[in-house]
Amino acid sequence: AKLRIPEEEQRAFTESVQGLGLDTIEKGQSELNRLSELKSQMLGKLVAEAREQISELWEKTNATDEQRHSFKEFHIRDEELFSDDILETHEHYIRDLEARLEYMKPILKIIERREDILRERMKYEELQKDSDRLKQRGAALTKQLMLEEKMARRIKKELPKLTTMLEAKLRDWKRTNGEDFVYHGEVYRNIMKKQDDEWKQYKDNQAQEKLKRKQEEKAATENKSGPRYGQLPGKKKASSHKHGPQTTKSKPLANAQGKHNMRASQHG
Repeated sequence: AKLRIPEEEQRAFTESVQGLGLDTIEKGQSELNRLSELKSQMLGKLVAEAREQISELWEKTNATDEQRHSFKEFHIRDEELFSDDILETHEHYIRDLEARLEYMKPILKIIERREDILRERMKYEELQKDSDRLKQRGAALTKQLMLEEKMARRIKKELPKLTTMLEAKLRDWKRTNGEDFVYHGEVYRNIMKKQDDEWKQYKDNQAQEKLKRKQEEKAATENKSGPRYGQLPGKKKASSHKHGPQTTKSKPLANAQGKHNMRASQHG
């Protein structure tokens, strides 16, 4: 199968040999020599194909640089050094990676689902900022609100559940394999902590922005309507002069004194 010998050619050789006579043995030896020569000619191509498969499995298993460099045969570039042993070592390593991938698949499935929910959470947050979505009418608005309600319900239900399940799986993985589970070149438990910290910071920033908007709106309203309480009018103060107050009551008194003096002069 590795040498890509056509089935017709294989069948023709099988039909050309009968029994276990000397002729059959000679034909068998001749075919074996031919295939060995063909394999030597194709060895470089077979190793290259094996390495391509290994590279794909490294990506799927999120292999670290250290893990990739540890497979030393992969870095032999001189084709003159290629041999059946080198090829077999590559094939054995492929089988190990395939087994590792099967073991990782349940964890990868949970991680991918959790990452989907996290993306949906941010999409939901962005929707809440878009007030234009509420300008829709009738069935369109109802459909939009139902969509958002389903999103919110799904996020609230699935995210804590997936996180708890994943934390248990990651602990089991480390206990069994003696290493942390790596996803896209980073320990996934560290990724989870970073995601949690970033979410808390995002919500704190949102709360601060909301408070700032309220304060700005309050200040704008007060500036527009003026002071909340008007200034009370003060009492009038009586005017004061150096020579005492002048009032209208002093005039009749002066007139009466004048009339009395006139009568006195007439009698005298």
